[in-house]
Amino acid sequence: MFSTVRCFRTCWIIGSATILLAQTGEVPAIPKGTQVTVRTLDSIQSKQGEVGQSYRCTMDAPISVAGKEVVSKGADCVLKIVEMKSAGKLTGSNELKLVVSEIRAGASLVAVNSEPTEIKGKGKGKSTGLRTGLGAAAGAGLGAVLGGGKGAAIGAGVGAGAGAASAALTSGPEIKVPSETVLTFVIQ
Repeated sequence: MFSTVRCFRTCWIIGSATILLAQTGEVPAIPKGTQVTVRTLDSIQSKQGEVGQSYRCTMDAPISVAGKEVVSKGADCVLKIVEMKSAGKLTGSNELKLVVSEIRAGASLVAVNSEPTEIKGKGKGKSTGLRTGLGAAAGAGLGAVLGGGKGAAIGAGVGAGAGAASAALTSGPEIKVPSETVLTFVIQ
């Protein structure tokens, strides 16, 4: 009886190890140039993110290597912020660069290296021009009422300066990537 129990435990352990090895076997490398399409699970916001921060996503399409599916649709994967740029004081736009850093293949979470995908926010140039123009118009109108023609010219200059200064003190629009957004990357 004792040896039967011992054999059963040994066979069970060996059998479990075999199943575990089959599930976590070597995953073929994903070739360079392979397109990877993912769907975000987490929303990504430039004001709350920082370089190195990770976000959850899933594969939106399977990946096959040599005719064999190695990553299935819906498999977990991870996006990572690799670069963030803020808009300039008067022009430019916020930028965010993301890469796929890990993909679940079977039971393994495999590190991958993708080319960055760049997401740009709206530019500030139009709003800076609008604020400067409105400031100049308001200043000219007020100057004309208070000081005539010379006052209008002075008021326009002061108003334009105030409009440009208000634009310089504000940051560009935040980048928002909502949950369920589909993004495409290329494996390096």
